[in-house]
Amino acid sequence: MQRPGTGLSKVPHGVMSWASGGPNDSVVRSPALQPWGERSDAGTVRHDRKSCMEGWPVAGHDRYSYHRVMGRKREVFGSVTGLIALALLSGCTSQVPDENPGSTQIQPTDGLNSGIHPDAASTDGMLLDEGFDENTLDASLWNTCHWWQDDGCTIATNNELEWYLPRQVKVSEGALHLTAERSAISASDGKDYRFASGMVTTGPPAHQRAPRLAFTYGKVEVRFRLPAGRGLWPAIWLLPASENSRPEIDMLEVTGEDTGRLRLHLHPKDDSAPSIGKDYLLPGGASLAGGWHTIGLDWSPGRLDFILDGKRVWRLDGKEVPDEPMYLVMNLAVGGEYPGDPDQSTRFPATMSIDHVRIRRND
Repeated sequence: MQRPGTGLSKVPHGVMSWASGGPNDSVVRSPALQPWGERSDAGTVRHDRKSCMEGWPVAGHDRYSYHRVMGRKREVFGSVTGLIALALLSGCTSQVPDENPGSTQIQPTDGLNSGIHPDAASTDGMLLDEGFDENTLDASLWNTCHWWQDDGCTIATNNELEWYLPRQVKVSEGALHLTAERSAISASDGKDYRFASGMVTTGPPAHQRAPRLAFTYGKVEVRFRLPAGRGLWPAIWLLPASENSRPEIDMLEVTGEDTGRLRLHLHPKDDSAPSIGKDYLLPGGASLAGGWHTIGLDWSPGRLDFILDGKRVWRLDGKEVPDEPMYLVMNLAVGGEYPGDPDQSTRFPATMSIDHVRIRRND
């Protein structure tokens, strides 16, 4: 799922660092978010525009406090060093064959497949452990709209048929539900839409705003259940914290009429570079719709491993692997140039459900 271009100009130089000189990691979290408890070991962040790497957005304030935080049933730790771009890794992009045997396969742990144990929420390295157990969406972490464009909640470039609305996002029975349904909408972009649908993101709520949670490198795991039907397009993907950057990692794309095919993509930072993709066909004619499955991403310097239900299905190595903070998007799109419009066989309402989301910093 590819986002539109922003056309934004680059910004002056500056740098983000711990004023205290303390240890750094690679997570960005909006400093304005409360209800999080402050901890005594919180650092203070300094923003010095004189030496910032060109192309990164100005945060909108020169100095602010960044708190190590503890939320309900999870811990979220981090600093702002993820906003400092790393040097590109040398070498060309390569792809390793699927389903490598032995130690290359990441084995499931108690039903999970990315090395994140259900009881690991309080251990060091866990950035997010969201089980949707409160029957309400944590608005301090999740946005239900996105800066697709200044005046709207849909992707303008693909001619999609949905408009994303908060009412299409529900939490119940320990899961998040994103529901698409037929609904005539006269939207704020001046256009009419035939469907309402749901999305959530840890990204910014609006243009030139800070993401709620972004990170550089780590293990991402999402347990999901997908709908079937022509014109449905569920997706789980990562976008860059900087609007002036272009990488995109598609952890999961499935079209509703071809639910036995998992589509994986990397869209490099360089717009002139071709996208790199992999279609993984489930063995035996199996489907990703109807039942619960788990998708994982193991993201490390110069390498991406994509893991489905405990098995690595694609490895991508090389300099095109992003090296900057990115945030999570999960959505259920409807129609457009890809994957095509629904027909009479598509049943609405259609729901994409998420049982849990876990993000863990690499060891």
